[in-house]
Amino acid sequence: MNSRRKFFQQGSLGLLSSSLLPFPAFSKETSHFSFSKDEEAPDIPAKEWVMSTRFLTLQEGITKEQAIEWIEKEYLTLYRHWPGFNAMVGMPGKSGSWGVEDDKVKQKCDFAIIYIFDSKKTLDRYFPPNGPWSDEIKKVLEEHKSIWDDYFGKYFVQDKYYMEQYLMFASAK
Repeated sequence: MNSRRKFFQQGSLGLLSSSLLPFPAFSKETSHFSFSKDEEAPDIPAKEWVMSTRFLTLQEGITKEQAIEWIEKEYLTLYRHWPGFNAMVGMPGKSGSWGVEDDKVKQKCDFAIIYIFDSKKTLDRYFPPNGPWSDEIKKVLEEHKSIWDDYFGKYFVQDKYYMEQYLMFASAK
């Protein structure tokens, strides 16, 4: 296993996923995710990946426990269909500025989904910048329409949905 993949599965992002609370980190068996060029993904640049965070607020009447069960058993299974694209979910822990906690993140959302693409090229493959979502994405969502419909229809408030996206270029390991 190359050192970047090992770091991702066991290192700082692994710690990040565990600090976001009880969702299991993905494993090689469920994804073809990689940070660097290797035999499985020879066309992926060594230092480029995309992290995109979605902040979600629960619908009234839905408990965190209900949402966690649905996320683990239904929603996260969608991401096993798309090589180079993974999702991790957690709950806010804390936020603030240097040395001062403010808990604004807890006011912002009940859950955070972190989408990770192994490259900008993979992001653009699934979500072209000047076009509709790819046929690969649409096909899986059509096959699992009830899961996709429940995302905003049952579990989360669409009007409070917020996203941030980052092009990552370096890693400590």
